[in-house]
Amino acid sequence: MVKSISLLLPIYVTLMWALVFLLKRNSPVRANKVLGLFMLAATLLYCSHAVFFHQFYHLYSFIDSLYLLTLLSLYPLFYGYILVLSTHELNLKRFRLNFLPAFILALSSLILTLVLSPEERVMYVKEVLISRNLKELNLFSITGIKGMVFLIARIAFIIQSIVYLLIGIRLANRYNVWLHEYFSNTEGRRMKWVRDISIIILVVSIAGIVFSLIGRSYFAHKPVSLLIPSFLFSTIYFIIGFNANQQEVLTENLVEFNTENEPKEPVHGQVSILKEKLLELFENEKIYTQTDLRITTLCEVLQTNRTYLSRLINVEFGMNFNEFVNHYRVREAEKLLSSDEHKSYTLEYIAEEAGFGTSNSFSRAFKEFNGITPGQYRKDDSQQKSS
Repeated sequence: MVKSISLLLPIYVTLMWALVFLLKRNSPVRANKVLGLFMLAATLLYCSHAVFFHQFYHLYSFIDSLYLLTLLSLYPLFYGYILVLSTHELNLKRFRLNFLPAFILALSSLILTLVLSPEERVMYVKEVLISRNLKELNLFSITGIKGMVFLIARIAFIIQSIVYLLIGIRLANRYNVWLHEYFSNTEGRRMKWVRDISIIILVVSIAGIVFSLIGRSYFAHKPVSLLIPSFLFSTIYFIIGFNANQQEVLTENLVEFNTENEPKEPVHGQVSILKEKLLELFENEKIYTQTDLRITTLCEVLQTNRTYLSRLINVEFGMNFNEFVNHYRVREAEKLLSSDEHKSYTLEYIAEEAGFGTSNSFSRAFKEFNGITPGQYRKDDSQQKSS
């Protein structure tokens, strides 16, 4: 009973999320389809575990190839999830290359299994996978070669866990930098969840490696011990699925910001003119009060290209676009907070009048510029006036 619960729980959890993401129509988050494949791969992985721990060793000698395939597909699918989440694009031809180690090692394992006799297949499971007697194996035998394939797959998985996590975090960080260059309001677009899921996946990897070092034989002889990895992995996969399912659309289609067809940069003599026009928009026309102001909006008004305008703001003002806009919004908020006319107005109203999308983004930006919250600023200003 305990063994069945331990083996079936992660299967149920991952299969549930796989069905949710793969069968959900018109999902606003396209990346969840890739996450659905990730969950499906995890389901097949835990199904192979169930076959093994129920001691169907002859059957598992074939299932072992499926185990290697799914094991080495998890991180490429995780990378694909982040890629689609951050760019809405996926070059399938190039992306398939990430699965080459999985297919090569899984196919090699399957071919070697077909060559082995039924007795040798069972012996492979017992001696290599359970007892892990690799030292006593003849490495030039079919069984020894198959054991080496399994060992290489394990090493490849550890390498994947490091490489893909670093790539995923780097991609998320690059995307967040890109956001601040093009959007004045990044609330709801930032990829904090990617960093969180990266940490969670890292925990899964470390736990998987630890349990692998302990060995299957330990869990095979002590079924109760299976409850520990079962509940751990089931909980983690549930958290991943739940948070991803709650996630709103994080990104804009990058095609909208393609710079290939943009007009050429203005000549040197036009820099000061462009800067004057930019300041006119902000200081006199208060364009920053538009809640979802984008750099593309400014480009249309100023008749320049996005790359150049972004660089101009970086060089001339030492800020990215998001910081530049929020600088004016915070100054506007300061005036409103200090005004006797607005002293009874809520912070939510002040935030909206200054151009912030939410009170949270207002408080965060205000504290970054002034070191104190808007509420404290209003209180300090009131005390100074009364003294």
